[in-house]
Amino acid sequence: MPSPHSYAVPKMRLYEMFAQKSGGGPSSPSFDNTAATGLMQTQAPSPSAHVLPPPPMGEFLNPPPSSTSTNDLIMAKLEQMLVELDRLIQHSGIITFSLLPPNHDICLVMRQMPLLISQSLNPEQTMLTFMEKIVYMLYKSTSTLALEAYTLFLQSLFDMSPEAGKEALLWLVYADDQRKYNASVISMLIRHQLMPLEEFDNQLAKHIKLQPDAIVIDFAVELIRICLLSSTPFTNMEDHIMTITALMQRSDEKVTSLVDDLRQRVCDVYPMIKLEDVDYLSLRLILAEWNRLCQHPACHRPLLDNLATRLLEATKHDDGQCFFLRMALETCVQHYIQGKPRAIHWVDALARLVAHLVSLTPDASKQVALIGHTLSVVVLVLAQYHETLGLRFNQKPFFRLLSLLLLEICKLPNAHIDDGILTCYCDTLFALQPLHFPGFAVSWLQLISHRVLLPQLLAKNDRRGWAMYHKLVLCLLRFLSPLLDKQVLQTSTKAFYRGTLRYLVVLLHDFPEFLCEYYMVFVQVIPHACIQLRNMVLSAFPLVMHFPDPLTPDLRLDLLPECMEAPSLVQSFTDALPASFLIKLALYAQGAPTPTPASLEDDALALLVDDDQEIREDVLNALVLSAAMPVIKTQLASNPALALYRALITRLPGKGSYLVLSAMADHLRYPNSHTHFFSQAMLTLFRDMPEPVKEQITRILLERLIVNRPHPWGLLATFIALIKEPDFWNHSFVRSSPEIERLFENVGRSIKRLA
Repeated sequence: MPSPHSYAVPKMRLYEMFAQKSGGGPSSPSFDNTAATGLMQTQAPSPSAHVLPPPPMGEFLNPPPSSTSTNDLIMAKLEQMLVELDRLIQHSGIITFSLLPPNHDICLVMRQMPLLISQSLNPEQTMLTFMEKIVYMLYKSTSTLALEAYTLFLQSLFDMSPEAGKEALLWLVYADDQRKYNASVISMLIRHQLMPLEEFDNQLAKHIKLQPDAIVIDFAVELIRICLLSSTPFTNMEDHIMTITALMQRSDEKVTSLVDDLRQRVCDVYPMIKLEDVDYLSLRLILAEWNRLCQHPACHRPLLDNLATRLLEATKHDDGQCFFLRMALETCVQHYIQGKPRAIHWVDALARLVAHLVSLTPDASKQVALIGHTLSVVVLVLAQYHETLGLRFNQKPFFRLLSLLLLEICKLPNAHIDDGILTCYCDTLFALQPLHFPGFAVSWLQLISHRVLLPQLLAKNDRRGWAMYHKLVLCLLRFLSPLLDKQVLQTSTKAFYRGTLRYLVVLLHDFPEFLCEYYMVFVQVIPHACIQLRNMVLSAFPLVMHFPDPLTPDLRLDLLPECMEAPSLVQSFTDALPASFLIKLALYAQGAPTPTPASLEDDALALLVDDDQEIREDVLNALVLSAAMPVIKTQLASNPALALYRALITRLPGKGSYLVLSAMADHLRYPNSHTHFFSQAMLTLFRDMPEPVKEQITRILLERLIVNRPHPWGLLATFIALIKEPDFWNHSFVRSSPEIERLFENVGRSIKRLA
């Protein structure tokens, strides 16, 4: 790329036209060849050129005289068409370009000129020369229609010839000529995203510092007012940060008025917040400078640290920090929603800024407090947008900020603050759970399954993160449960369910001990229809455990040493049962004279069945396991828990027997004492209970095996033992229909083949 300064004299043919503009000339438009400079100089069309009626459009394409070269003739025709275009714009009577119909003469002329340029022997050079003339006409324009028309026409030419467009923009950005400082023209180019704003801002700021004349300062003030302070602003503070910073170093009256208006504009966004000792404009400028600096390829740590230190000094206290964080987040989100360019980079810069502020804070407690303030602001702003926008809520900027914030804070060198920061982060995710913010559900699922968060909480030996994380998993399952109870699932629900399955596969593969520990809490909130989801939780087993294939012939669970050991699990599931009932249950298991079996059964039924005759499944699940744990090694013939199960199966209304048997099947997991007890209990109930109960036992085991893998080890071992019962195949429910009979035959054949 040529040096920007090389366009000042030899290549700045555009500005030769400005010299012609003030000096008068012939009444007809023409472009004379000057031998001294070798440059094409253009004279502005005078008003008298529009008095005569324009030639018909067909004359523009008439064959040229043979004595003139093709390029000169094409340029002459382009000049005539440009004069015609200018006449049409001046006499159209239309205010803005958007009101022009597609078949208007202005649009027709604009479409014909590029076709004529393509017939040139050197289209690139012709296009570049023609762009110079369009820019000249743009600077000559005074009406809004003319400014918009020439700008849009220039935009279409830039799309046709990007290289010529780059050279034309270099004239506007780097030329050391005060005649280019026309605020109306430059603002129109900026509005239509033709002007490279960052480069133009740097050059304008440099000019203000090195050559602070009145023309440049007035132009800069007017340009910022048009772009930022108009009723419909179309740029951001970041786009003019260098110019504003350069202007604030001056004490001119116009500059002072501009700064006051900018300060008032920032304050008007937050009329309810009054912080007397905090300069809102200074904070907004620091944010703009940070966003601009983070996108620069040459930025390095000292510069960022210096700017972050300035911010800490400007905020002064916690209220100032919270205000700045809110302003920064709302600015990023608003620009992202509006689709403004580079808005996503501002979100990245904000996460990076918070990390720098934390690293510059020496006290660990203050670091955690700063992270807490940041996450609290994120929750509040997200809640506001979620409530205000409704279905139009965009979760992407919030997800990106929380994700990058997690990455940045986990890179911090101070390891002793990790626990406090992770606690803040988990509390934030708990506050943002899908039941409260369904519009954020997909992003929330991605965050709780983040590749950085999972190891930080679940891979540590102290297991302190398990209690926090299991609350997040419960939030996920509680949100999903009512969605899956519907007969027809929406597309979004199906996608979310598939994402949940994949997430559980990750937990099952990488952190199975976590699922083993909290399985009882999780299955209590999983709907019975979600068999594969339930199987995934129940299929987890410790990584260090090795156990035999359940299809092994003559497998006996009572001979496995693992079946003598009790599994590790949290006891929070017992919270569903009253403390008084737990005492009675313990006395009943110990064989005490009181309570009697009948009174305990009555108490259990009173707890399990509500006023609407609906069964409280969480209480039932807790009761089934709580009754078995004290008597897990007692012989089944005299086991009080088994007697209680029989009574519940018999006396519970509706689908109560199915729910009791399903709760028992939830404990058929990897080899342990619970799996052994409930496997033998279900086989005993199959032998002793009537035909409907036998059918339900078979149904529960079978429906959990015919779904896609994984299948719990104890479930498979119990079903194999069941179909090996001598009279199993003689029951009527096995042959109740041809489809059921074929199903049992296929299952039996598959098991025999695998064995």
